[in-house]
Amino acid sequence: MKHIAALLLSLLVAAHAGAQPALVTLAEGAPKVLRGATWYKLVPGIALEDADIVTVGPRQLQVETATGSIVNVTGDATIVVSLGKDGGLALTMPAGFAKVAAKMPPVRLRTPQVDVMAGDAIVVVHADPVEVFVEAGTARITEAAGTPRDAKRGEYWAKSGSTLASKPLAPKAFVDSLPRNYIDPLPALASRIKSKPALVADHDITFAEAEPWLAGKDRAVFEKRFVARLRDPVFRKAVAPTVARYPMWDRILNPEKYAPKTDESKATPKEAK
Repeated sequence: MKHIAALLLSLLVAAHAGAQPALVTLAEGAPKVLRGATWYKLVPGIALEDADIVTVGPRQLQVETATGSIVNVTGDATIVVSLGKDGGLALTMPAGFAKVAAKMPPVRLRTPQVDVMAGDAIVVVHADPVEVFVEAGTARITEAAGTPRDAKRGEYWAKSGSTLASKPLAPKAFVDSLPRNYIDPLPALASRIKSKPALVADHDITFAEAEPWLAGKDRAVFEKRFVARLRDPVFRKAVAPTVARYPMWDRILNPEKYAPKTDESKATPKEAK
C-alpha cells in the first residue's frame, strides 16, 4: 500500500465544468468513495468530485464526463479523481484495467510507470505491469521524466525490461486477460440517469486505512485532510504510538512539546535555585 500512497494524489484545485463533470453511470460490486475523511457507497447517479478516492472491485465502475468521455475501470483498483478547469478528467490508477472512450478534452490515466493521455480515441490500459492498446485514434504515452510517444491505432505498448516498446498487434495473452466487457464498445449510460441519489455514508476512515496515505510523499496533504478524525478517541489512540511521524497531529495531541520555554526553564540549575 505504501507505493500506492506515494503514487496517488496530485490534488488539483479546479472548477467543475457542467453540472455533472464525472458521473458514475455503472457501479457493480461494492465500490466506495472517500470524500474528505468519510467513505460513502457509490451508486449510479453520483457525481465524482476533485480529490475523491474511489475503491473499485472486484467488478466494475463506469464514469462519464459532461463532454461525452467514458471510462470503465475493472478489477481490484483504487483510483484518485482530478477534474480540470476545462472539464477534463484525470484518474490516478496503480492497479487494474481501464478502458477509455475519450472525447475532447483528453482523458488522462496515471499509472505507476506511464501516463496515458487520450482524446478522440479508444484505449485499453493495464496499470501494473503496464500495457496499453490503442483501439482507435491516437494516444500519448509518457514515462516518468521521459519523452512523450504517440501510440497509433492497433498498436500495443508494454515494458520489455526497462524499455517501453510497441508491437503492431496485441499479443494473445493480453487479449485473453482483458475483462470480457472490453471486447465490445463501452455503452453510454448517462442519459438513463434520471435522478441524483444522496450519498450514503459507509464509515469514517480508520487509522489503518489512512496510514498508507500518510506514509506517502503527500503526507502533509493527508494530515490536513484527516485531521478531523483526531476527535475520535479510537482513531486518536491508534495514532498515539507513531504520532511523532505526523508533525501537525503531534502539535495538536502534544502541545506541551511545542510550547515556548519560560525563562525559568532556560535558567541554569544554580540560577533556578
